[in-house]
Amino acid sequence: MHVSIRFLSVVSCLTLMASAADEATPKLPPLPWHMVNLWWSTCGEVKDFTSFSVDVEVSIDMPAETYNLYISPFSGAINGESIYGGLQTNCNGWNAMKPQDQKRLHGGHGFIFSRWSGKPDLTLEDVRATPGGFVEAAGYEGEFVSGRKPYAWKAGKYTYKLQRLDTEITDGKAYTWVGAFVHEHATGRDIFVTALRFAGDSLTHSGKNAGFMEFYSTEKLHTPPDLAKLPPLEVRFSNLCFNGAPADLKKVDATFIRSAMKRSDGLAAPISPNLLHVSSSEDGREITCRLVNQPFPDSEEPNRTLWPAKK
Repeated sequence: MHVSIRFLSVVSCLTLMASAADEATPKLPPLPWHMVNLWWSTCGEVKDFTSFSVDVEVSIDMPAETYNLYISPFSGAINGESIYGGLQTNCNGWNAMKPQDQKRLHGGHGFIFSRWSGKPDLTLEDVRATPGGFVEAAGYEGEFVSGRKPYAWKAGKYTYKLQRLDTEITDGKAYTWVGAFVHEHATGRDIFVTALRFAGDSLTHSGKNAGFMEFYSTEKLHTPPDLAKLPPLEVRFSNLCFNGAPADLKKVDATFIRSAMKRSDGLAAPISPNLLHVSSSEDGREITCRLVNQPFPDSEEPNRTLWPAKK
């Protein structure tokens, strides 16, 4: 009887210790992990919009076999319609040359450019199909149309550019195409991603820009990354330009989604563990995001204005 009581005491003690450890270990949210939102505020709309560009520097390779990482250096609006794009480690979509099959293909590393509409009026006619590319038009994340270009990008510097292209008349209405291009500095290559169509023969950009970094889920890779094995990735966003001139910045903010909330379109906003430290250059024109492999307290990265810094 003595031995049984001692055994039960040890078991009870171990159970309590395990329970305390479970409580101390924060439960990780499901993917996607939307790790940071960066907001560049400017002095207003950009009338007669012709181009937008931003530089992105990636410090190390991020293998597609291990990570679904989305580095988005831009999000804004053209003629009132929301846009975003960037670099992904696992881009996917329908074959641009046979989209009617709606068979999802996976292309590994690549680039993406998407736009949304407040009503279900977007079709594949609004995205320019290119051989080797992917397209998609759907409504599971708001009404959107998108083009993706598989490309084996690696660590290095890239300039992502949006460029006004041609205007066409369809059914008596004017539509203008905006192309997405990526310049790879290491090789000097210019990659055409896709082009999307906007109503009107003139374009106005909101002048606002947002960026983010996110671990997302795909059919091929849908488990969260192993935090202990996360590499010391640094991503630098810089040289934000409109119509070929440096953006007239008013401020740059960083915000984090740490509690359940709804987006303006009614969808849930993705919560993330604290895995990114962010900083700004003295002039606000260079923002650096540094990935760490251990979640840290909210107080280490409060929602704040990165630039101009408070004195």
